[in-house]
Parts: sequence; structure tokens; C-alpha cells
Amino acid sequence: MSWLTDPFSTGIMQRALIEALILGLACGPLGVWILLLRRAYAAESLSHAMLPGLVVAALVGAPLILGAAGGVIAAAAGIALVARRGGGDVGVAVVVSGLFGLGGMLALSPQTPPRLGELLFGDLLGVTTGNLIAAGALATAVLIALAAAYRSLAVTAFDRGSAHALDVNAAKVDLGLLILLAITTVAAVQGLGNLLLIALILAPATAALSLTKRLPYALTAAAGLAALAGAAGLLVSYRLEIAAGASVALCAVALSGLALVRGPA
Repeated sequence: MSWLTDPFSTGIMQRALIEALILGLACGPLGVWILLLRRAYAAESLSHAMLPGLVVAALVGAPLILGAAGGVIAAAAGIALVARRGGGDVGVAVVVSGLFGLGGMLALSPQTPPRLGELLFGDLLGVTTGNLIAAGALATAVLIALAAAYRSLAVTAFDRGSAHALDVNAAKVDLGLLILLAITTVAAVQGLGNLLLIALILAPATAALSLTKRLPYALTAAAGLAALAGAAGLLVSYRLEIAAGASVALCAVALSGLALVRGPA
């Protein structure tokens, strides 16, 4: 048992574990809804398109969470503008690629941010008490919103054609889900970075939906699997001396792979 608990005896690892658990409990259920409403591409897009905001925050010495928020707002505005003009997925891809390219250009400038690795891959071992409070507040808000919108999300996901008759505005549900995705992205970027956080959102949800077809069970399983991926990732990171964020992402993907191999429930 000490082999499992010894790595979490220090304050750094304890804070990292709390951060991973907080993110997992929010990312897992959110990922289920993202997959059911077919918004995986939007999740990937937001996480990549906020890179310019992160780089600018690093360049000026501002908190990364503020840069993430600014990047997400810019990405959402660009995607919304393209959508209004009928750009579809191609237009969204252009906007996202452009923003990611801008972030790469800024990151490779002579004033390269000293925390570039943290921007891309996060820094779970560097989270502070303030980071935990911010992540906890954002994650709690996301979970409360998901619980409050459960009926509307379910109707939109499973019977979109009848949503209007059931007094559910599917377009507003889609928009609300994207807002929650943006909030979760901002909460997770400090620990996992903009390249890895998508794994904790989608991989446990994929595993949960392959293990059970009952929605409440899938939501619960996704939260549990995401939290498990966080704890297991930190343990693997400590024992093998590899990056914590990458280890968490790999554990999440591994759990998804095992669930898919097991086959549908």
C-alpha cells in the first residue's frame, strides 16, 4: 500500500492530486454531453485556439488563467462570426488554425515565454492553493450548471427533432454547452495545458459510454474514470519520472482503450 501512498506524502503531490481530482470530476460528465451532442470538434478547437491568449499572458507575466479566458473569448468570437456567415466546419477549421498559428508565431518570437512548456502541457506539480481555489470554483459552477440543464441536454441529445415541442431551445442548449466547455477549458489549462486537457474531457467519457448505455451511470462513470486517470497519471509520473500532465493524458486514453476493447455493455 505504501507504494501507492508514498508519492502523495508531499505538499506538491497532494496539491497536484487535488487539482487532478477536481478537473476529473468536472471534465468527465462534461465530456459525456459533448460526445452525445457531437461537439468533440468544438472541444478540440477551443483548447487549441486559446494558445495566443496563453502566450500573451506569459509574455506580460499575467496569470495563465486570464490568458486562457482571453484566448477562449477570442476563439469563441471568431467561431461565432464564421458560423453566422455560414462557414461551417471548414470556416471553423480556418479560424482555429489561424489562432493556433498566431500562438505558435508568438511563442517562437525572440521574446519566447519562459513558461512555454507550461502553456502547452500544463504544470500539475506547480499548482498553488490559489489555482486550486480557482479550479474548484469553476468546476463546481460547471457541475451545478450541468445538473440544472440535465433535462434540456438530454432532450437535445436524444430527441432534437422534438425539442421545440418539449419547450427546449436546442440552439441555446448548444450555446450553453460551449460556454461550459470554455469554462472547463480555462479551469484545466493551468494543470494540463492547451494540448493535453482535451484528453481528460473526451477519453473518460468515451470509456463510460462504451461501458454503459444508461445516462446517469455514464455520467457517474465518466467522472470516476477521469478522477482515476488523474490519480493514476500522477502515480505513474512519480514512479517513471515523466511529465505529470502527459502521464495523466496517457492514462485517460489507456482507460478509454481498455473500455473499448471490453466492448459495449
